[in-house]
Amino acid sequence: MAEIDHCCSTQLIDGEGEFNVVGLDNFIRTTKLTNCGLSYAVVAIMGPQSSGKSNLLNHLFPTNFREMDAFRGRSQTTKGIWIANCVGIDPFTVAMDLEGTDGRERGEDDTTFEKQSALFALAIADIVLINMWCHDIGREQAANKPLLKTVFQVMMRLFSPRKTTQLFVVRDKTKTPLEYLEPILGEDIQKVTVKPKFCSDSTSRAQNTK
Repeated sequence: MAEIDHCCSTQLIDGEGEFNVVGLDNFIRTTKLTNCGLSYAVVAIMGPQSSGKSNLLNHLFPTNFREMDAFRGRSQTTKGIWIANCVGIDPFTVAMDLEGTDGRERGEDDTTFEKQSALFALAIADIVLINMWCHDIGREQAANKPLLKTVFQVMMRLFSPRKTTQLFVVRDKTKTPLEYLEPILGEDIQKVTVKPKFCSDSTSRAQNTK
């Protein structure tokens, strides 16, 4: 447990979109990130609110992002964007926890922050975990298809080609056999990640977690 204290969990961008310059400077100095040069990686996660994004990161990496207390009901736990050092992983790895999408706190009309934070993550992360529930496969809004498609299109226009791995993590498998779910998910992924020929090196994967 002692190592977890060194992950230096920091709110990089608050819920209003303000960048935490002082917090980032403290994170860099505390974790000695400057000593790594260019030898570091960024892993980000996005997905619906209360879908277990922080919990997944805490289990995959020795981080201590705040998790939702299910006994107190579903609510917004992560506000803005948080980062943490994945202690004991080589090369130096930064985990990035994004505020959940489709939250009642922001409402259906306020999607600006969702788009901006997703674009931010896709622009700087080496691996982006896209967290989704199994029962949302085949849905439009619930699966974040419009958001992802918009963000991917903007990213292609604004940024130079770079290799980013998008890993779709399917949670809480239902009784529907995987052979029926995989083609639907694969087709949806292709629709939202349509990319120009110069971006053909970027990859997409689908993975199931129970």
